[in-house]
Amino acid sequence: MWHESKKNIVLYSPTGTGKTIAFAMPIVLDIDDPCVNTKVLIIEPTRELALQVTEVLKKLVPSIKTTPCYGGHNSQDEKQSLTATPTIVVGTPGRLLDHLKRGNLHPQAVTTLVLDEFDKSLELGFIDDVRLIIESLPLTVRTIMTSATEIKHVPDFIGTSQFYTVDFLHQEGLSPMARINTWQVNCPNNNRLLCLEKLLLSLPDEKTIIFTNQRDTAQLVHQQLTKKGVVAGLYIGTLEQTEREKVLSMFRNGSLLVLVSTDLAGRGIDISDIKHIIHYELPLTSEILVHRNGRTARVDATGEVYVITSDEDKLAPFININGKYNFGLLETPKTKKPFCATIYISAGKKDKISRGDIVGYILHNCESLAKNDITGIDIYDHYTLVGVPKEKAEDIVKTISPFKLKKQKVKSRVVSFRPKYVK
Repeated sequence: MWHESKKNIVLYSPTGTGKTIAFAMPIVLDIDDPCVNTKVLIIEPTRELALQVTEVLKKLVPSIKTTPCYGGHNSQDEKQSLTATPTIVVGTPGRLLDHLKRGNLHPQAVTTLVLDEFDKSLELGFIDDVRLIIESLPLTVRTIMTSATEIKHVPDFIGTSQFYTVDFLHQEGLSPMARINTWQVNCPNNNRLLCLEKLLLSLPDEKTIIFTNQRDTAQLVHQQLTKKGVVAGLYIGTLEQTEREKVLSMFRNGSLLVLVSTDLAGRGIDISDIKHIIHYELPLTSEILVHRNGRTARVDATGEVYVITSDEDKLAPFININGKYNFGLLETPKTKKPFCATIYISAGKKDKISRGDIVGYILHNCESLAKNDITGIDIYDHYTLVGVPKEKAEDIVKTISPFKLKKQKVKSRVVSFRPKYVK
């Protein structure tokens, strides 16, 4: 229907329900092959979403050149990729606008504009950058906007208020909220850190995100948990891009079971097996609650949510509680120590490295390792991160180090996560 109609579209759908595939399919069906101009521009509010959408598109249509552009990424690498005129460009507003001003990105033939997670772009203050980008597009035929929450007002610079609306927000059984249990965790004397530690060690050793409202609080929580021996990652906006990539890879492949984050992690983290969400601080709006909780219960999975409250806290009406959390006897507290580790290999996409190359390189040189021992592979521009069994990680590094990867010498090491705290 979308492919044939050419209509401007607003897609409302809960997180984890496949919005990227939904807007990608009509886009790629409209692209002529071969294509010599950039035809599609996709604007994302965060670098993680830009990367995620790029990967989906590359898997969906490997023959169509797709280039991501985002802050923290090497702008010269992006300039070189844009010189080859990709058919689809995916990027964050600031970086896209910079490429437009420098003449690296040529928008003259762009016919489809996608504003993905548009409510987040408005919330983050990208409105002026988005307006300037849209004003540079002379031939836009179709505009697609997506959101996991209702967009109350469409700015005039979008160019139209006539949209065909596809709304799945209220479809029964589709929202992750229907597959989530929410527990209130009472915190006497307002000692939230002690309460969090007790809660965390009472939960099964499964992937858990702890949400705070402020960066400083996230750093404090991470620092205290680390002192207590909990192996946790920190995911905040002040981390360098490589650190953000590292912590997400480690969380994805199981080298970290706990992630402490601001609401930055409320968008763009598409990890299917996150089981627990902890609200260390109460979400300030219903939209924030939706996006935090949407990190669990992805697709058809179930999830558990825990809301830490002190005696002074008043729950907002948009927070629906299923019951009070019972800590039990805590005779065998969980360790939160992962069974996996991450190996760094100094070759990536710019070296023409593929997942198959990495698997072959490791398995061919480590005969005791099986394919299912590799818990994840993330290939970045100049390096690759690989999840492997923790007890074998050091031996794997020693074993593969003398050998070349696709005829090139590479360095490898076991990755550790030690973030620099920002005051």
